[in-house]
Amino acid sequence: MDQEKINEIIREHTTCIETTFSLQAQAVTDFSHRVVEAFHRGNRLLALGGGSLAPIAELIANLFLYRLGFERPQLPAVALGGNRGLAHALGRDGQYRQYYARQVRMLAIEGDVLVAVSDGHRDDALVEGLQAARQAGVFTALVLPARADWSEEPPDLSFPIETDSTARFGEAVLFFGHLLCQLVEAELFGI
Repeated sequence: MDQEKINEIIREHTTCIETTFSLQAQAVTDFSHRVVEAFHRGNRLLALGGGSLAPIAELIANLFLYRLGFERPQLPAVALGGNRGLAHALGRDGQYRQYYARQVRMLAIEGDVLVAVSDGHRDDALVEGLQAARQAGVFTALVLPARADWSEEPPDLSFPIETDSTARFGEAVLFFGHLLCQLVEAELFGI
């Protein structure tokens, strides 16, 4: 029984990754080129994640700051969202929806690239963060479940993940981060 369940989960994971990224290979490649171009101009990659996905967004940024597969210089990536004091103050005053927007307005400059991760549920802080990024001249990308109903102003680029499973979605977002970093490293360092 346990082995059957493990095999089923492996099949779900594999199907999600293959379906999502084989269909979007060109879009992911194009996005990685945009990140490389931003780095060459002296701009940064900003990452943010709504709700429980914030740690995955932090991990994506950290892949660029440290290394993924080989020793290399750090790359300019910043995770937004680790400011508990700001979150508490804004929440106390009923202004939590400004959490990411305030950080974007403080840090983002024209030419930066922002990747946001949404679980598909309405997150006013994430929506306002994306709006603030667009207003600052930042290229925006959004990773979200394929069946999510995103009724807000669309980002410049979307990466819908083909799964109904919360667990498979989280795994696919992490895979997206690894894939993006590997493509950027390959282009920058010729590996």
